[in-house]
Amino acid sequence: MKTAKKAQGITLVGFIIMLALLGVIAFAAMQVVPVYLDHHSVVKAMKTAANESANKTPAEIKTRIDKLLYISYVDVVKPSDFKVVRGNGRELKVEYEVEKPFFGNLFFTMKFNETVPLK
Repeated sequence: MKTAKKAQGITLVGFIIMLALLGVIAFAAMQVVPVYLDHHSVVKAMKTAANESANKTPAEIKTRIDKLLYISYVDVVKPSDFKVVRGNGRELKVEYEVEKPFFGNLFFTMKFNETVPLK
């Protein structure tokens, strides 16, 4: 007597649920990844401006950062968000927040706080 083989694989309903989950994850990534790429550009601009900051005023440093961010098409921060702080040497600080819509009234809120020493 032959025994029946068990069915293997995923059902249509399971496949649709899996596709929906992957779609939600992909949509979330499409909202979040560009923000982190912009943040990387902000940090890179800060480091570049810090390396060129010898004998420059805070206004000149902010202008340089603004130009570097304009070239990179970054508009999430303004020059007024940057601060030159004196402590153990001078430091360039930025603190900003980005809010991206997800679904309906759900949002992703990302807060960034970076400090780069000036030379």
